[in-house]
Amino acid sequence: MLTAILGTVGTLSACGGGGGMGEPVSTTASTTSTASSMPSVPTATPPSTTPTTTESTPPATVTTAPAPAPVPAPAPTPTTADIASSLPPPPIAATLLGQESYSPATQYSSNFCQDGQYPTQWNWNPASIVTQAAPATSGTPKIVQVRDGVPIATYTALGGDPATRSKPNSENGTDTSVGPFRRAPYLQWKSGDTFLVYPAVYSGKDMQIYIGPNFANDADFKAGKYVVPSNITIRGVTVDGKRPVIVNPPTGASNSTYGQGLIYIDGAYDADKKVTAWASNITIENLDIVDSPTGGRLGKAAIYVNAAKDLTLRNVRIAGFKQHSANGIFSTGNTAGSIVFENVELDSNGGGGGPEHNAYINGSTTDPTFTFRVTGSWSHDSYYGHELKSRAQRTIIEGSYLTGHRAATGELGESYLLDVPDGGELTVRNTIFVKNFSGNGSNGASLTFGVESALATRSWGLTVEHNTFVAMSRYYDDAKHKPYPLYVSSKALGDKKIDSNVYVGYCTGDVTRDAPGTNAVTLNFNDIDLSYRPRLPRLTGDLSIIGTKSYWHTAQSATRKTNAVGARD
Repeated sequence: MLTAILGTVGTLSACGGGGGMGEPVSTTASTTSTASSMPSVPTATPPSTTPTTTESTPPATVTTAPAPAPVPAPAPTPTTADIASSLPPPPIAATLLGQESYSPATQYSSNFCQDGQYPTQWNWNPASIVTQAAPATSGTPKIVQVRDGVPIATYTALGGDPATRSKPNSENGTDTSVGPFRRAPYLQWKSGDTFLVYPAVYSGKDMQIYIGPNFANDADFKAGKYVVPSNITIRGVTVDGKRPVIVNPPTGASNSTYGQGLIYIDGAYDADKKVTAWASNITIENLDIVDSPTGGRLGKAAIYVNAAKDLTLRNVRIAGFKQHSANGIFSTGNTAGSIVFENVELDSNGGGGGPEHNAYINGSTTDPTFTFRVTGSWSHDSYYGHELKSRAQRTIIEGSYLTGHRAATGELGESYLLDVPDGGELTVRNTIFVKNFSGNGSNGASLTFGVESALATRSWGLTVEHNTFVAMSRYYDDAKHKPYPLYVSSKALGDKKIDSNVYVGYCTGDVTRDAPGTNAVTLNFNDIDLSYRPRLPRLTGDLSIIGTKSYWHTAQSATRKTNAVGARD
């Protein structure tokens, strides 16, 4: 394995932007070119369940590599002659040439670092390529409880906290007068149950979800004998292209969810407030969860994860919660196992209160291998905070798309696209990073690693391979600080592999900073199409990339078929 050793260069002021050259670094690289303290996060959960977390922005680091040797500009589209010298075995080459198509050739300025003429930012829109279910705008709420493949009950509410309580001994669907996901007192589910949620607008105190300990009956309630949920699936049903949507109501988060979010996932604790049992193997699928201009207060996030083990969000969209300065999803340190995003869209969440983010995943206080895994997902347009923030012991981002937006005058966009401030084990591959003018008080890096702490008690390792990093603006703030792709602390431990990445649009004045790592390629905007794929595939990447999850914009479940440099299908 080729290893790029990274060090510290430059500084960033907390919430004030700014990058300056600092100590030199040493990075091994081979580059081909065709062109040139955030404040503490307050803990807003019940004192018995939530650890305190902090967040700050330390001095910045970036990477360097030897100056590249120029090569001729590539043709708009690949031909057999263009790539004959670097073709993989015939089946792979045939697939590459026979199946890929490109958006029309462009005539953008190739002198953008001098004339400042950047393209207007384009965003890949999955709806234009993959049919997406739309959130319902009408319909009658309907939730069907399925056990062992057989429907056993139908509800008209999700949960919430009206005056009416569920009845004892209702785990077999005998009480449908209230929703099945209530905090108190009696359970209405068993392990293995699936709840099918039909298209409608679910908004109100009784249309929120609590997944946590409940009691079967009065005797168990008096004895404190609770049941912690496991193997529960909540699955939205698509009908005529519409799927269910949970909307923040004027009353905001309910008492049933501790006032923290529209969905709350919890476990059980002992007298010392330590987790004794997690809500485990919980899956939430095919739902929209959105804020509303008329929505009420949310304590922390659309989805609040407390004591959960092995949580999966699949085909879920969480959007608009910047209106109430809330995270899209927030997890405490009480988690274990993994939190997995599959085909998740996070859009316009965050705010200055914490700050808040599209997603904020804390490290586990008990599980040294706790993993945050994101595949085939799209996180974009976060406000003030990051597109993804992970303090997890292990973070894996594959086949995804992280992008900010161009901030308007006086507006603040996102800070980082991917922030992994406590390091640990980080793998990022087949992912697109797009950074624009994110406004005053923001930051210029797309990916950070280990910039707040470097605890030797963690297992460490960094792999950043076959990604595409794009800057759509020469500066990211009015002070004319320049964006750069990677910010890896010199204190970060472990081996570091940065290989076969593509860089477009960076203008720090030092090409080695703009394209760090081995087998790096620096391109201009005419060299890539509107899906961020190089028009001339360079089949020089690590062959082991073949078979991993690909950038999902043409097929959500596709895998890589070539070792072409950068992110691509």
